[in-house]
Amino acid sequence: MMASSVANRLLLLLVAAVALTTPPVSAWRRPVRVTVYVQEYLGNGPETTEKLLVRGPGPANPSLWPPNNLFGDTLVMDDLVTESPDNTSAPVGRVYGTYMVSSMRRPVQVVSFTLLLTTGCYNGSTIVMGGIDDSSAVLEHAVIGGTGAFRGAQGHVVGKVVKAYSPTHVVMELDVYASVPVPWTQTEEAPASPLIIDH
Repeated sequence: MMASSVANRLLLLLVAAVALTTPPVSAWRRPVRVTVYVQEYLGNGPETTEKLLVRGPGPANPSLWPPNNLFGDTLVMDDLVTESPDNTSAPVGRVYGTYMVSSMRRPVQVVSFTLLLTTGCYNGSTIVMGGIDDSSAVLEHAVIGGTGAFRGAQGHVVGKVVKAYSPTHVVMELDVYASVPVPWTQTEEAPASPLIIDH
């Protein structure tokens, strides 16, 4: 009984020591917040920026608009990204990616897309995102990586339609909430980790 009590106390002391010596996440990562607007041109017109790439084997999914979406339909996107919802506002990048009808009955599409920024200090940097689109008014996707200023990005993105110019031209607001590793150079000492013991 006494040995068990001593073991419990030692375990508590060890947990407390690790908690006290582990720096907060913000010591190793810095927050990133980006808000942009995606100009989506749908349909079959000359301005269309989202097109059917592969026709799925079916069956037809009755819950998606426009009608006649088949299970497995895969679309590709190349959408203009602007600094405000106004379609004449300054361009700041593009969104490239795909989405696939992934349910036979529910309004579910699996999406994978990359936001490429082309201006300012983020010029050439990308944020890679993925998840599902469904019939929700507000969509959430995972930030699963990035390049350039967003190398090692982690977090989430919230998307919602904020303007509809027509049934075939809508504007999606993307709010990115992420963090990236704090950079350090080889001349600096690497951040200490309580999980790595150097003998």
